[in-house]
Amino acid sequence: MNPDFLPVRELEGHLLLSIKKTDFGLTVSTRELVYHKPHVNYYLKLDDMVSLVPYEIKQGLIKPYANIRNNGNAEVSIRATDTAAYRIHVSAAVMHNRSGRFTLGSMQFVLPIPPRMLELIGKHSGMSSL
Repeated sequence: MNPDFLPVRELEGHLLLSIKKTDFGLTVSTRELVYHKPHVNYYLKLDDMVSLVPYEIKQGLIKPYANIRNNGNAEVSIRATDTAAYRIHVSAAVMHNRSGRFTLGSMQFVLPIPPRMLELIGKHSGMSSL
């Protein structure tokens, strides 16, 4: 586990599953999904999820990156060879970094989500098509 990960504080709901790798981590509870990167956490409430669809990662993407668009959306992508990636669109998110917590507007994330975690997200978010 990367020592630069910020601890998760005030997790809403009951912890269901947490996965940490060297460059990212995912934690899911009964009420939210937390995406961990070194020095920053993104809190995505399951109730704020608009869609969750499969996403094909393009060859050559080596490092995680953030692409901030002019309309306020952000897309955070990460490379994963062993796990399928999904595009998550949320109506709101909270970013926690070393400077504090900040509420963000509508955002899209592209994340590798293991099948077990995907089932938990589907069960607790109310998305029946998962």
